[in-house]
Amino acid sequence: MGKGGTALKPRRFAVSPDVLIWARQSARLSSAEAARRIGVSEPRVGQWESGEVEPTINQLRHAAEAYSRPLAALFLPAPLKEEAVFDLPDFRRPEAEGEESAPLRRAILRAKNQQEALQDIQDELGDVAIPSLSIIDINRMDAEHAGQQLREDLGFVDLPPRIWSQPEELLRELVRRVEDRGYLVIQVQRVPISEMRGFSIAAELAPVIAINGADWPRGKVFTLLHELAHLGLRHSGLCDLSRQSSVAEERFCDQVAAAALMPSRSFRSVAKTLAIDPTSYNDLRVLSDRFGSSAEAGLIRMIHLGLATWDDYSLLRGEFRSAYDRHKQDEKDARVGKDAPIYYQLKVRDLGRPFIASMIRAHNEGALSSRDTARLLDVSYDKIPKLIERVASAEVLA
Repeated sequence: MGKGGTALKPRRFAVSPDVLIWARQSARLSSAEAARRIGVSEPRVGQWESGEVEPTINQLRHAAEAYSRPLAALFLPAPLKEEAVFDLPDFRRPEAEGEESAPLRRAILRAKNQQEALQDIQDELGDVAIPSLSIIDINRMDAEHAGQQLREDLGFVDLPPRIWSQPEELLRELVRRVEDRGYLVIQVQRVPISEMRGFSIAAELAPVIAINGADWPRGKVFTLLHELAHLGLRHSGLCDLSRQSSVAEERFCDQVAAAALMPSRSFRSVAKTLAIDPTSYNDLRVLSDRFGSSAEAGLIRMIHLGLATWDDYSLLRGEFRSAYDRHKQDEKDARVGKDAPIYYQLKVRDLGRPFIASMIRAHNEGALSSRDTARLLDVSYDKIPKLIERVASAEVLA
């Protein structure tokens, strides 16, 4: 309060309207969506971008978060004309290629920012809380041998037999093993699986595997291996795992993931013993449960091995979609009367335990300010102690 009990007016900052426009458009946000995320009206965003009204520091902080930019970027005198636009090779079905919703663009930029933050800390401290990268190299291999390489390097033979019928436990264990090899595994929210099942960002330090958090556990397991195959080729990729993609690399990575989960010899033997009908969804469920995969992945494996046809797949495509819808409804019903997933559990799942541990270590060693630590972890500073507790616990969401 000022003298006489009058409220002090918030200080406003003269930032370049062109920079605000550039920051919003590079984040691929409409004025309406930007306003919603910042917490102001759409006309107010227009006033900032026309120079009619100047934003407050809190509004600029919210805008920086919405645009996936550091706050300092909004104080630039002009847009960065030489800035490289970060795009991933797009392996999705033809009608989706080149189109990214604002949540997907934000998720890709968040993953890239995480990777860059880890590199900055590595340069500053000489160490991060992530193992040295032990790449699973599948260059110059055919899909069957590449799948076998993934099995060997991830120690599938050591997995207990019961885990194959427990998809959430299988996913947690495989994520742990992939992280132990120096990869960063994260999950993405608010992006439909029809738009994206996963993406990968190749790098020498902490290559990223991003999985759609809306997918079911068996789908996430397949996506994890699929993106690992892209990185094994030293490539990045944006994938919806659509069977309609004509890109050879995408088809190859599909086959590698399938070969890793469903080795040819044992898969053929089980399919023959059980007399699997490739047009029966229930038969495919029984078969795929033996290998920790979905019925859809099981049928596609049968097609690749000459045990079924794409006509069989066409017959069951609607059933696969219905099965996913039933799974999501079952999840929703199971949550009735129960607590929602704990905020901190989701945060650890989505950012990745190694990333959070690296940021906390950097903060403790003075390489990151409290504000930067909170920004990178996307939490208020007072929540960091609870986040540390969750990172230290063994409990992880799938």
